[in-house]
This record gives sequence, structure tokens and C-alpha cells, in this order.
Amino acid sequence: MNNNYFFKGVLILSALIFQNFTAISQTFENGVFVLNEGGAGSTNASVSFIPDGAAVVNDIYSTINPNQGPLGDTAQSMTFAGNNAYIILNISNTIKIVNRYTFEYVATVSTGLENPRYMAVVGNKAYVTNWGSGGDPDDDYIAVLNVETNAIEATIELAEGVERIFNINDMLYVLHQGGYSFGKTVSVVNPVTQTLVNTIEVGDVPNSAYVEQGFLYVLCGGKPSWSGSATPGGMYRIDLSNNQVVESHIMTGMSPANLQSSGNGMIYFTSDFDVYSASLSTLGANPQLLFSTGDQGVYGIYGMNLINDKLYVGDAAGYIAPGSVLVYDLSGNVLGTHAVGWLPNSFYKAEPQMAVPDTQISAIGLYPNPATRHFYLSNVSDAKVCLYDFAGRLIKFQDYTASGISVSDLPRGLYVVQIASDNQLSTQKLIVK
Repeated sequence: MNNNYFFKGVLILSALIFQNFTAISQTFENGVFVLNEGGAGSTNASVSFIPDGAAVVNDIYSTINPNQGPLGDTAQSMTFAGNNAYIILNISNTIKIVNRYTFEYVATVSTGLENPRYMAVVGNKAYVTNWGSGGDPDDDYIAVLNVETNAIEATIELAEGVERIFNINDMLYVLHQGGYSFGKTVSVVNPVTQTLVNTIEVGDVPNSAYVEQGFLYVLCGGKPSWSGSATPGGMYRIDLSNNQVVESHIMTGMSPANLQSSGNGMIYFTSDFDVYSASLSTLGANPQLLFSTGDQGVYGIYGMNLINDKLYVGDAAGYIAPGSVLVYDLSGNVLGTHAVGWLPNSFYKAEPQMAVPDTQISAIGLYPNPATRHFYLSNVSDAKVCLYDFAGRLIKFQDYTASGISVSDLPRGLYVVQIASDNQLSTQKLIVK
């Protein structure tokens, strides 16, 4: 056949595909999302993405959705349910819903929320903690969101300072960090009856938790020194069979936060600007200092998550400039640093899709991937190749030869390769490092 005529058809098909380029090429899998809180009272909250083996990509929400305006004011947390990601914006009193794989805008929830904080999902309902008005200790609640209709259907009233919330065996466990005050309880809520069924007293300011082998481990930061009535932090072990505290350990002189577990008996947490490791079996007793990030501002380390045996730590840059992400191994060795948005506060693993939507021909292989100098194609001899950057711009357009396609002149990052061969079009992702 005449390959020129064929490729004209390919270009037409390619143009139709790239009218919605983000749906095909800009997928976010096999990496880490960084939620950048942004400055309170501004609209500079954002989400960054660190692909495995490639450079960070910043402000992906605005890049993917240029007509939706800024993400919002104060990104507090992000939760995944099905194919969607739910970004809770505290001061904006909204939840922005995007496709978790493409980050394309889906919907906004803007009613029924007042100072929303965190979310847990049970079935087709999501449960969002809300502080209510900062000056009213009696108006905190959980908003019940139908994830199929994106509407708030009900509220569940709780004590002041509802914060992190967990689905444990289809029951809701809510840490009462205290809001603008200081809490010391965990509420247990039945999502079916939407009622409070138990209240568990722990230490002051419970801020994070971990579940293992029938126990809930709650880390409490204690009241800070600037409160005028400082108390020590500690960890509490709760038997989930009866919701009773069965063991506790007071961490004298520490303000622990950001509890993370390796799943092999070791835990990791922060205190001020330091990161520690300890044994879960001893509830964090005799912790080992792994590293210190240095001064980040009055609140110490703002956020830390353990993902794929790496510690991702947020550096808030004193709250006066865009922050950075510091990546460490579990021995405290620095693996990398990434410049991100304002106030990085949490990190989330980007899972691969079960079914890849790309129009991809399995017979055509692309290697190596990631590539540094060239990439090559297998099972193809005569092909036209288009290479697009992250924003959908055409970077290269050339015939494929045995010498491959050079990428040595390209910045590190995520690209999309379109291959036209034998009346077929293949679209594949490529990482350049």
C-alpha cells in the first residue's frame, strides 16, 4: 500500500485522539502523588506527581484542566475510591473530584461542607470529617457523601475536632485531634445506622494511626509547648474486638506525628524536625534517630509517608516559598530531592490501572523504558513515529530505523509515543531519564 496515504489517515485519527489528549497519554501510574496544601487564604494548592524513575511534574490539576481554574484554597487530604480521587479543600469548603489515572476533572462537591478535613469510604458512601465553625465546639460532624451522585446525603454529629478517619472492618474510627482545641478520644461510628457506638480515650492530640493483626495503634502528639500546658506524646494499642486500650507508652519529651509502618514490625514517625524508627511491639519505645531535616518553621515536619520502602518527607521551606520533597531509604540515606508546590503535606501511591485504556498493539514492543539515549521498537520494520511531551506537544516525527529514536536531547519526564505501522496505530508511554 502507499504508506503516505496510510499515514495521512493516521494523522487524522491522531488529531481526533489528541483532542482529548489527557485521556490517553497523561496517565498517572507507578509513582507518587504529592499534595501541596498551599498558603491559607490563597488559591495556590496543587498536586505534583513523581513518576518512578523520572522527574517530578508539578501542578498537574491545572495542567490537565486549564479551563477549571485553580484547584482551590488549602488542600487538606486526598482519598481514592474506584477510578476517582477526592481532593478535600479545607478553606474552600469543597471536594474536587478527578479521575485518579488521568486527573481529568469529574465534579465538585460544594454544599454540605464546613472546614472539611479527611475522608474514608465504605461501600458507595464516603464519610468526610468537618470541623464546622472554628469558634463553635459543638458543630463538628461527618458529612455522608454518595460517591455515585456526588451529593451530601446526611450528617453525623460528633465531638469537637474530628480529624483523620478510617474504615476498619466497615466501621468508622475517627481521631479527635481537637480542631482549634486539643482532643484525646477516638470515636467509633456505625456507618449503616450513622450513630456513635463507642468513645475510646487515648492521649492528647491523636494525629495518626495504623491497623495490624486486630489492633489499632494510635499515635498522639501531646499538647504543644506553645499551648502553655504541654503534655508528652505517646502510642496506644486498642483491641478492635472490644475497642479497649490494652497497652500504652508515653514518649516523654517528644511530639510524635505521621505514624507509618513497614509491615515487618518497624514503625517510623516524626517529632519536630526529626524522623525516628522504632519497634511496633514496644509501641515506639527507645526510638532510633534516622535523620533530621533541619528547621522548616514552627510546626516541624509537615508530612511524611512510607511508600515502597521509601520515606517521602515534606519540607515546607519555612512557609514562605514553594516546598520540596525529600526521599530517604529506611536507613536514613538520601535518595533524592524534588521541588514541588507550597506546603507539601502528604503523599499517595499511584496505582496502575487494571485495564490500560491505550490503543496499544501488543505485538509492538518499545525498549528500553525508561530510556536515556535511544529507544527501539521490536516486531516492526516500517513505521512512522510521533513523540509527544507531557503537555501534548509534538516533539518528534520521523521514520523508524534500526538505529532507533534519539531522546538524548530531551528533558527527563513522561512522554507518549505513537507508532503507525501496517494500518494500525499504537500509543505507548515512555519515560526519559
